[in-house]
Amino acid sequence: MAILPEWGALAADSVELAPHGTHIDLVLGQMQLQMLVHFIVANARSALNHVDTDLEVLYVGQGIGRFHKRSALDRLLLGHTTLQRILAEMSTFHPHSEILLLLYRFEHRKTLISTGGDLTADPLATEKEERAHLNRMRTVSLTRHEEVALAEAALIRHFQPFFNMQIKQNDFSGRRKLQILDRLLKKDMTGLIVEICSAKHKSRLRTADCCPIELRDLFAPEVLNGSNIESDEIKLAWQRELHMIAHTHYATFPLTTPEERDTFMHGVRWHGADQRSGFPGGASGHSSPGSG
Repeated sequence: MAILPEWGALAADSVELAPHGTHIDLVLGQMQLQMLVHFIVANARSALNHVDTDLEVLYVGQGIGRFHKRSALDRLLLGHTTLQRILAEMSTFHPHSEILLLLYRFEHRKTLISTGGDLTADPLATEKEERAHLNRMRTVSLTRHEEVALAEAALIRHFQPFFNMQIKQNDFSGRRKLQILDRLLKKDMTGLIVEICSAKHKSRLRTADCCPIELRDLFAPEVLNGSNIESDEIKLAWQRELHMIAHTHYATFPLTTPEERDTFMHGVRWHGADQRSGFPGGASGHSSPGSG
């Protein structure tokens, strides 16, 4: 019997597991129903732990057209050579694995501004220049293509997916930058953060080079259990928040070197940092969360 919150208890006449374990076939009276494994994981209550349900990121790409208007589905339906390669290789060498396409919309962004540093240093800019600079950063605008391209570049560099060939080794703070990163730097943005969450799939994203967040590394056991929270409502909200944290990745990159940051951050060392790295990029950064 499968317990699905949206459907309740399904008492099937028979249940058959696909040979490779990618789906199950249910017979409910006169109706036959096929359930994919990822659907069951996302909707059913089970004793599976995080490791059992982790998803390996094989490839990161963008669906927005470079020269013509088209969506991610257009790209996939019109022929995506890398996708075809992934499907061919996985069906040959890993037939027990299920290939999922997770489509995200990166359309919300915010600018983070930090004024930390040596506050005893004499500033070179006038008050009028500083005010103009802050106003300029608060009104930074990016095109839709720029937002998607930045998210793609950061996630490739973060996850190091096996089937991505480019960007994986790029140094975002190096002198020679990707054009999209160089344009961001010219807008006075000196850091990049991209947030991606897979909480609704109940599966964490991971690769061999990039492990998901482990809550036990961030919080003490009594905090994870909510032992000090008396209200059941607040405790439930905290558990939901922990679920979101556990399924979120933050691709965080500075666009400047520590030496460059010293020119406007005065060698500040942030809490928990061994080097003068601080907030990614120092004085300002750009954040782009994705939802899918």
